[in-house]
Amino acid sequence: MCGIVGYVGKREVVGVLLQGLKCLEYRGYDSAGVAFQRGSFIQVEKAEGRLENVKKLLQSQSFADISLHCGIGHTRWATHGKPSVKNAHPHRVSHVVLVHNGIIENYLEIKKELLLSGHHPESETDSELFGFLVWEAMEGGLSLENAVRHSFLRLRGHCSVLVMSEREPGVIVGVRNGPPLVAAFDPEGGVMLASDPQPLLVMGHEVLFLENEDVIVVRDGALRVCHMTTGLPLARKKTWIEGVDAASDSGVFAHFMLKEMHEQPRVCLEILDQMVERSDEGYQFLSHPAIDVLAKAQELCLVACGSAWHAALLGKYWIERWARLPVSVELASEFRYRSPVLRPGTLVVGVSQSGETADTLAVIKAVKAQGIPTLGLCNVRESLIAQEVEAFLPIFAGPEIGVAATKTFFAQAFMLAVIAACLGMKKGEKLDFLWESFFKLPDLLSKQLELQWQDGTSCLLASQVRAVIQRFSDAQGFFFIGRGYCYPLALEGALKLKELAYDHAEGYAAGELKHGPIAMIEKGMVVVVLACQDSWRDKTISNLEEVKARGATIVGIGDPCDQELQSLCDHWISVLQEEVFLHAELYSLLLIPPIQFFSYFRALWKGTDVDHPRNLAKSVTVE
Repeated sequence: MCGIVGYVGKREVVGVLLQGLKCLEYRGYDSAGVAFQRGSFIQVEKAEGRLENVKKLLQSQSFADISLHCGIGHTRWATHGKPSVKNAHPHRVSHVVLVHNGIIENYLEIKKELLLSGHHPESETDSELFGFLVWEAMEGGLSLENAVRHSFLRLRGHCSVLVMSEREPGVIVGVRNGPPLVAAFDPEGGVMLASDPQPLLVMGHEVLFLENEDVIVVRDGALRVCHMTTGLPLARKKTWIEGVDAASDSGVFAHFMLKEMHEQPRVCLEILDQMVERSDEGYQFLSHPAIDVLAKAQELCLVACGSAWHAALLGKYWIERWARLPVSVELASEFRYRSPVLRPGTLVVGVSQSGETADTLAVIKAVKAQGIPTLGLCNVRESLIAQEVEAFLPIFAGPEIGVAATKTFFAQAFMLAVIAACLGMKKGEKLDFLWESFFKLPDLLSKQLELQWQDGTSCLLASQVRAVIQRFSDAQGFFFIGRGYCYPLALEGALKLKELAYDHAEGYAAGELKHGPIAMIEKGMVVVVLACQDSWRDKTISNLEEVKARGATIVGIGDPCDQELQSLCDHWISVLQEEVFLHAELYSLLLIPPIQFFSYFRALWKGTDVDHPRNLAKSVTVE
């Protein structure tokens, strides 16, 4: 979703704004812009497309005459109005300039009133309308702070804004009511604001998270926070943020996605270190409030969207198998508008990468209002979901810059596997056999991702996938199929291909092919078969025979020892190169890197933007 930055201080403001927006590119955007004080005038520069286009507008300009180092910036993900310079932020209404993140739900009502008053918005956005409200309030005699505060009270919907005015040089007023807004003090003198902590780390690791209905006023190197309705001052504590700045550089990797895929073994280790303690007596779970809440549940309802929903589907298999606990998995965007019946003893678990996912957050709020216990499983400790739920469990993935989820999908799935084992052990299930596999997994993932095989071919997993991808220049579309633990991975594999390569791709439970989709299977279609050596394997073979008989190109991903399955495939991608002990019910986790490589190399072959796919946002804070 849109990224916003603001700065008042002693540093060169244009450079601070551009660097801050660069740190927010991972959120996804289709236009960008900055506005900064130049004497009594606020200069606005914005462009469609990448941030580089804004830099080009500025590169021939000198900023030596800028004495007031005050400005705001924005990366826009289009909601109201197509991507264009006209619709890009910042928006100007006379002397008022603003940036906005979120949705104004009653924008049609406000727009009608403004048109009747003789105003003529230049853009198609809901954002610009707020500028007219602030301008009118200031024309009525209010200060910038009070004009922003009173105008915001007229809005419905979740959004955050930063506003400047030529009548009050050197001042930024911000409001948070939904999408995050974070502040940090500049040790050189000044204050920086942003949508998340990452751009602020140049200032230091102590940040101040604003809460809903907070208004922040920044002037003369100082900040003040007050309540949106009453205007009364508020105290907000600083929070220390660890290690987020390491994510701003992709290092030796060509893309952040590739870097983050290679971080999956570390994520696996981090989850085990945070959740489990090994000793001579065996394995013990470390004390965690979220585990106590989970242990009280008689039934789980996992609510999520996108890749998080696929991870939840995978978790359902493990929790039901090992913890013997009923689990339902719901799409948040559908669940929130139904009239769901939740039995007493149900715990609703919101699974979200960002912790800001609008539909998932809405479900959490709704069931919480009914007195139903809630738990959040997210990657951001300071997120809205983390603040809203009764108990919170981080997934320990660390910052993820690539828009398409990779290591966070793995982290969500693996955390659910660990939770399943934990709950099962608390219920007295004999699950000691799992732990050797759990602790062997990071090493196996590392071998898949980094080490050369010792069979004389010196072939990396990545090389295998790349070689297969090069055979599909005329592919009409892709089907990913699997059964059991491989079914959610088939959904995720198809989603990744759609996100990154813009290919038509479908994910199906293999047993469902004959119930309609098999009509699409013909020459030119590529079918990717995910198969583990588990209780579903033989049925997968049967489904594969049906596909082969209809002329599709078949790519198999599985155990190199499965010679029968290999013989049925046109192309084969081996998950492991040596015999290892890994419990069959965890083997599916080793299939995650191959399906990620599949979409990655397909995207490279097609020339699409791997880290910033079109039309996508990292944090979906609107419906």
